[in-house]
Amino acid sequence: MSGPPGIARDIALVGAAARELRELAADPERSRSGEEVYDFSIRWGTLLMGRLQRVEHYHRRGELAPEDERAYRALKRELREALPLADRLGLGRPPVPLDEEP
Repeated sequence: MSGPPGIARDIALVGAAARELRELAADPERSRSGEEVYDFSIRWGTLLMGRLQRVEHYHRRGELAPEDERAYRALKRELREALPLADRLGLGRPPVPLDEEP
């Protein structure tokens, strides 16, 4: 079964942003830079409200391919782990449920 086009890319882009968030939060100089945090927050918010919500939409409809479903579950774990960092930097929280699924 193949899912909607572009889903793997959406998941990859949000995952890359989560890794970038960890790097930003780990660097005291960068994380204190209001300009750098602001620039990242714009990209972060765009990815969460666009790409992530798109993946969640297809997930809820049961239209993700099995490999995309596994990648999405892994992404949600990664986002759950990044929440404290996002909160510390004053960034938006993912607008999708991040709880474990059966």
